[in-house]
Amino acid sequence: MLIGVFSDVHDNLTNLRAMLDAYIARGIQTLIFCGDFCSPIPLREMLTFPGEIHAVFGNGDGDRFTMLKMAANHPQMLLHGEFAELELGGVKIAVTHYPFYAQALARTGDYQAVFSGHTHEQHVQYFGGCLWLNPGDVMGWKGRGTYAVYDTDANQAEIITL
Repeated sequence: MLIGVFSDVHDNLTNLRAMLDAYIARGIQTLIFCGDFCSPIPLREMLTFPGEIHAVFGNGDGDRFTMLKMAANHPQMLLHGEFAELELGGVKIAVTHYPFYAQALARTGDYQAVFSGHTHEQHVQYFGGCLWLNPGDVMGWKGRGTYAVYDTDANQAEIITL
């Protein structure tokens, strides 16, 4: 199973739309967002994605009330709060915005993959058989925006530049 993984949109709708279009073109039907919408505006754009989106909140997410209200009307948008524990494609996955917690979760051996954001920097590291991935940022704060595709069968991630 291929899963789209992205983080830190920070209201960059141009990059967000380009990334969503690329996921759709590739046939990816499930996305994981590692936090920092910043406002409800990117969430509205994400709701155009035809598949399922699992999302956690980050430190830069204002107006969570409106985002929760918007998501309540769209069952494909699953807002998990600060942390998500998922099973997708037969793989147990943890999602948090914060790398400090992600690294600790990856070291437990309880997951095959752990995803985080926050630093706006790509990071791929294995702890035993667990992949810890930070896909960088859609925003493009430290250069061009990036996102990832995670392959549950291979337990590997491909980082893609916008």
